[in-house]
Amino acid sequence: MISELRGIIVNKSGESCVLDVHGIGFQVALTARTALGLGRIGETAHLYTVLLVREEDWRLIGFSEPSERAAFSDLLAVNGVGVKAALAILGKFELTELEQIVSQGQWKSLQEAPGVGAKLAQRLQIELASRWKVDAPVPHRSVENEPVAMDPVVEGLMVLGYSSEEAWAAVRLLAKDLSDEERLRAALQQLDRSQAGGLTHG
Repeated sequence: MISELRGIIVNKSGESCVLDVHGIGFQVALTARTALGLGRIGETAHLYTVLLVREEDWRLIGFSEPSERAAFSDLLAVNGVGVKAALAILGKFELTELEQIVSQGQWKSLQEAPGVGAKLAQRLQIELASRWKVDAPVPHRSVENEPVAMDPVVEGLMVLGYSSEEAWAAVRLLAKDLSDEERLRAALQQLDRSQAGGLTHG
């Protein structure tokens, strides 16, 4: 595991850089925000890194702070978020700003990041609130003249694109002593696991 790199910047762009570490050149993908604060070619840079190994694709991702690296891992854990989207989100928002958006339920702001649509923004709101242990409101449906489910967890699932039948089927299996946030998180995990079974996402 390569968790940190300190070396001389020999090349840089808006999305990556090459660091010379004792004669070995490491190409590192960056967020736009990290790239802006990196420094000039010939200067020393210190990056906190994640090494992603997927089949034949090995990729180093670099961040200026350990907290940004941790947030990147949290973003990747959200269903539907890939490396490109995670980097775009962290390039668009400072971490404190992202945390504020999630805690205040302002999921629509997340759509300002390239590649993030409404459904993904809503899922990010729900899952990051759960991961970061913040008491955030659950997204609600906003389509006029459309019936709204009485259960807020069913509402949240329908916002993410699940049918009413799928949502109610998942909610009926949940423990009764959980909070709405915990129930929504558990229902999402259940639906994701059940895509090949009876509860499929239509």
